[in-house]
Amino acid sequence: YRHFNGDIDEVSIWKIALTSAQVNSIMNNPTSVTGTSYNASGLLGFWNFDNKTANDLTACHDNGIVGSGVTLPVELISFTGKNNKNEVELKKEYPWMKEVSKFVIQSARLDLQTAYSNFYASLKKVKKGQKVGFPKFKKKGQKNSYREYLTNNNIDVIIEKRKVKLPKLGLVCFRDSRLVFNGSIKLATISRTKTGKFFVSILYEQELELDGIELNDNLKVVGLDMSLEKFFVDSSGNSPAYERLYRKHEKELSRLQKKVSKKKLGSNNRKKAQLRVNKIHEEIANSRRDFTQKLSTKLIRENDVVVVENLSLKGMSQALKLGKSVMDLGYSHFVAQLKYKALWNNRIFIEADKWFASSKTCSLCGFKKDLLLQEREWECPNCGRKHNRDHNAGINLRNYGLKELGLGQPDIKPVEKTTADNEESSYQVASMKQEAPRSLAEE
Repeated sequence: YRHFNGDIDEVSIWKIALTSAQVNSIMNNPTSVTGTSYNASGLLGFWNFDNKTANDLTACHDNGIVGSGVTLPVELISFTGKNNKNEVELKKEYPWMKEVSKFVIQSARLDLQTAYSNFYASLKKVKKGQKVGFPKFKKKGQKNSYREYLTNNNIDVIIEKRKVKLPKLGLVCFRDSRLVFNGSIKLATISRTKTGKFFVSILYEQELELDGIELNDNLKVVGLDMSLEKFFVDSSGNSPAYERLYRKHEKELSRLQKKVSKKKLGSNNRKKAQLRVNKIHEEIANSRRDFTQKLSTKLIRENDVVVVENLSLKGMSQALKLGKSVMDLGYSHFVAQLKYKALWNNRIFIEADKWFASSKTCSLCGFKKDLLLQEREWECPNCGRKHNRDHNAGINLRNYGLKELGLGQPDIKPVEKTTADNEESSYQVASMKQEAPRSLAEE
């Protein structure tokens, strides 16, 4: 039958091995049967199929080889090596695997199955989105992490003693400012950063009781237009105190990375030099995360409805040659934080249509004008209103949200002056101390 082999872009004929019991099961049971098969490369494929062509299986022989003319509707489940061994057999062969719990090995196997499923779904164009490549081994030193699943209370958090209980590790001290954990533990992910810091991320299952929000004219609605210079400009013309974190450390990173390149591969001196680079990247990531967490919390607290654009940041970074500036924003993480915080706190989050012309549309009369990227201010040829590009987009996004809620578009009062760059913003973030993730309702 036709099936994908171990190569990425080839489809070939595989021979499928069936036992007599499997043949009888297929002939007698018109549901589904699973089995195994090998290709020329020695890869083992797990397969299953619905018995819609049972008559074709009369070509099977006692030795289990299907004739070349037989075609079966087959769906790939996963791939693994020909010498497929379970966890018990692997631990006998490699005693060091007993140092970790069984869930670590099982989760790695599940990840492998997911990786192959995504790859073949992408190859057959069943999976939408970016093309998924052939699975690669997890490189040591890149993503040092593993998962543990809850069973027989093997994972627990003791808040009073600031200790977390983990399989094979026992009680481990931790630092966290939270006083209460609500919900039931499902799993824990233990990870080590490139600077040698260890973290445990615990997944909780918690029921949220949401009262909903009453739609009326008193709702506080804000529209946010992304800006490479100011992070965003809202419908009132305000912007946060944004700092370009990567640009700030760019020269220092360049100097240290040159030093790394001159060190011998595998040497301790190279590891020390790379550690200095990793610490700067970690500082940038922590500062950016702190900024977006506090800013998103402030917006959700102060507004009932938040409206943003649906942007393809990767496309913008590639098409406009602004990759470094776009990625330095961390805007996609900011939008994701707005989404879940709005859900947790009875707020409404609206994402405008991808093709909504927020910048090109006059917020007073609705006239659309083609604009170049460098045109930051423009005058409407229809009504004569002068617009700041980003402020105008923020107003249009706010009006978009009101229309989506069925509250109509309010009258837009003339704006003589937008917020100046040197004016004090209402989105000032006082400190850059990392804030522990917590429910806004508890804060």
